[in-house]
Amino acid sequence: MNQQQDVPVEESENGTKENLIGHAPEDLAFLQPQDGDIHLNNPKPPQRLEAFSVVCIICNRMIGTGIFLTPTRLIQYTHSVGITLLFWLGGGIAALAGILVYMEFGLTTPRYNFEGLGKLSVPRNGGELHYLKDIIRRPMYLSTCIFGLAFVLLGNVAPNSIVFGIRVLQAANKPVDNFTVRGIAIAVATFACLIHGFWRKGGIYLSNVFGLIKMILLLVIIITGFISYSGVFERPAVAAQNFDIHNAFSNPQRDPYGFAESFLAILFAYGGFNQANYVMSEIDNPKKKYKWPAFLAVAWVFVLYMFVNIAYFIVVPLEDQLSGADVATTFFKYTFGTLSSTGDEVAPRVLAAFMAVSSLGNIIVMTYTAARVKQEIAKEGILPFRDYISRSFTMPNIPIGKLFGRPSNPLQDETPVGALILHWSLSVLLVLATGAQPNPTASYQILVSLYSYTIDAFFGFCLGGGLLFLRFASHRQWARKSRAGSGINPVISIIAAVLFTIANAYPVVTAWIPPSSAFQEAMSKFFPWYSTPTVGWTVLALGLVYWLSFRFVVPHVGDHKGKKLKVQRKLYFHEEHGYPVQWHEQIRFEWITSGWVGDDFPWEDEDVEVSVGGQVNA
Repeated sequence: MNQQQDVPVEESENGTKENLIGHAPEDLAFLQPQDGDIHLNNPKPPQRLEAFSVVCIICNRMIGTGIFLTPTRLIQYTHSVGITLLFWLGGGIAALAGILVYMEFGLTTPRYNFEGLGKLSVPRNGGELHYLKDIIRRPMYLSTCIFGLAFVLLGNVAPNSIVFGIRVLQAANKPVDNFTVRGIAIAVATFACLIHGFWRKGGIYLSNVFGLIKMILLLVIIITGFISYSGVFERPAVAAQNFDIHNAFSNPQRDPYGFAESFLAILFAYGGFNQANYVMSEIDNPKKKYKWPAFLAVAWVFVLYMFVNIAYFIVVPLEDQLSGADVATTFFKYTFGTLSSTGDEVAPRVLAAFMAVSSLGNIIVMTYTAARVKQEIAKEGILPFRDYISRSFTMPNIPIGKLFGRPSNPLQDETPVGALILHWSLSVLLVLATGAQPNPTASYQILVSLYSYTIDAFFGFCLGGGLLFLRFASHRQWARKSRAGSGINPVISIIAAVLFTIANAYPVVTAWIPPSSAFQEAMSKFFPWYSTPTVGWTVLALGLVYWLSFRFVVPHVGDHKGKKLKVQRKLYFHEEHGYPVQWHEQIRFEWITSGWVGDDFPWEDEDVEVSVGGQVNA
């Protein structure tokens, strides 16, 4: 990259560009902050995420309570060992296709104009926010408002915090009462936000540790299952019966709604493979330390999940599973529970402890990633208190390395305190709002289903379909952009997009098909069968209403009458690993007077200045 051609470029949404006259790059880099300007420094190399942290972030988020709870739901919905395993296989394939789709977007979008070099891709925090914005360019901010509002409302740790409270009480052999569960939930959500707010590196350390612990826990279950097959435990293994070809697919449940709920549960269990895309700006050399580590992490979880389910079926008879017994609990009873006279009492508590650890790991990692997405949403200018939520605040350096004889890192971390407060507020609000439901498990189920349906399935469908559109819309020249950015083979890209689109379309559509009376009766203790799609689409509709309010209401009332919201960004880059890396960002929000009428939009095209070279001192 020629760093002598450092002329900043102003780029608008329509792709036009012009040189900015009056300031050299070094002048821009050291301009004193004007009133209202927001200055953000990206993590420097010692602070960035390495490949190991990328793997742990993905594994920590993917391996949650789903692998312990979903098998019970699946066998109740399908009544078949074979079909249950096929669902896990299909979910794993969908997850692998999904990470390829996210990988392609993450390494290709967004793109910025560099003088003398043309448009180059620059990995950025925010995930779907930027990818949907690139797919749906007009009307301006439509995708930003719909995704942004949905993620702000649903992308929180309320469900995992609730289930953490449940499992902690079960592990301690205490009564699971509604008030105590929600108190623990609020406490653990607060703990996660405080850790990430005051000690960014500490939050990453915890994520890595929990990622490793979860992988070890699943390996313990797998090894235990295969040991059981050899006859170590008192109860005989039932693998021959469960895996017999005549039994595995006999008398399956054929209710379409049951299959839809099954696959939605599978999507939840495999969900989280996109977490590294939410923090792309914080990964060191993402083309190397994100690309293959992310794919291998998803493949590893896929293998673990398949073998965990095989271990379950080696130990737990199908009759027990169909009777309503919890599969994971029964597994522990029939293995470790046989080692002592109190095994039947201890086994459920051991499982509850495993699930509490999984939930806590999810809370830690999702707080880290979701706060970065909410900060990016605020940078778009669509949220109230955008100036505060989009800022990062410098925190004192905690010299933990000295405990291990390493020199302390003099660099101070910046954390998105405003976004973390927003994240905490919505998490606590949902924990309290679902308090009217006396059964905490029901609260957990509805919140998980909403997130899976809206964020995972609906927006996953949009991304998969959007990638196919970009691939076949010649005027978008996606093949050239993707080749330069992600380097993914176009045939693999199309196959992955097709699989990912179909996998996510299935639950989005079939969730509207009424279930049989038996399913309705079984679900009535939690919530009506239509709750998930109805509330999910209501949240999406609120995003549309939010956008319409900016389009038709805000520019006609109060201080904003006759004005446009202008978002100005100055992005500073330097070269690392052969491509530009953003290390500083300056943002300004202002309402400017404009005589817009008719089809003119009440948002000004976002201005982006690009500068190469130099460095702003933290």
